[in-house]
Amino acid sequence: MERPAIEALLRQTEVLRSPRRALSTFGATKISYHLLSPLGGPPDRTRIRKGSVVSERPQILTPDSFKERFQGFGESTAEFTDWVSSAYGDLLRALEYNFKNEGFSATVVSERPPAVADRIRAELDRDEERHGAILRCPDAGWSLALMKLTLEEAARSFPVHVRDLERRGLFDPEGKRAAALRREIEALFAAATADPAARQALGAKLRERGLFEEYEDRFLALF
Repeated sequence: MERPAIEALLRQTEVLRSPRRALSTFGATKISYHLLSPLGGPPDRTRIRKGSVVSERPQILTPDSFKERFQGFGESTAEFTDWVSSAYGDLLRALEYNFKNEGFSATVVSERPPAVADRIRAELDRDEERHGAILRCPDAGWSLALMKLTLEEAARSFPVHVRDLERRGLFDPEGKRAAALRREIEALFAAATADPAARQALGAKLRERGLFEEYEDRFLALF
């Protein structure tokens, strides 16, 4: 399908009810959808396509992940991706989303799309379906409408996901581990100050982590 045809079909796609909640950050989300396509003719008919799109838990694409995506670019690829990691690490906050369509079915009813939409909307609201969606779209463009819905939900949820993952330090696992090590060392210093017998464990940890030179003066001051 040519791009102008795709754009024309998408312009005729309308979201009549959006999911009430964003996609989950730390688990899968199931969006129940109803796609309504007018068929025309006497009497007016509507094709109802329904099913569920499962959005898997978003995966983090860290700078290191980009190294695997630059293959076959010549001998300088490794050096370039290392430079990308150091120069743009703070800017590369990317998430990968994967979707799967399940339980698809289609029926034709002798009603106009507005009446069908009102009926389904009332059912979703009554059942407090937070991840239910209704779209009106051309019959030939139903798959485009469904993909557009999933991408728009990912875009809407993205800021929430980034915030949640940042709070847990998951975009910078190395930094999180380094901070945990510093806290462990500070706890060992506190123990060694209170109990001379703990100095040996502190010294061993500093040497194990290659940090003895950095903490040498402070360590020797304990004696």
